[in-house]
Amino acid sequence: MAMRELGFQTKHDNDDVLAKYAALFFDSDIEGMKIGCPTPQSYFKLLTETDPLVNVPDVAIFVARSSFILRGMGTLLGKQVQTSTRWYPYAKQALRHEGVPE
Repeated sequence: MAMRELGFQTKHDNDDVLAKYAALFFDSDIEGMKIGCPTPQSYFKLLTETDPLVNVPDVAIFVARSSFILRGMGTLLGKQVQTSTRWYPYAKQALRHEGVPE
């Protein structure tokens, strides 16, 4: 799983929860809202109670914070923002530039 390759680690090593952290940090708040969590913070708390993070790589902090800020601004404007969709073309271009095969 890409999250592990980045250096993320949870206490119970639960793939499903790690994928949910990935979506929360780098994509959208949709999954939390689907289960009744009104804010990203409440969803994060729920995930932490299920399988707490024991390692979050420094490199991921800036990207996750940027994602939360952009999504928060979207919420204020009444828009649901999925940051991974917005970043995808640039990430793909950067990988291609580095010679990483698709």
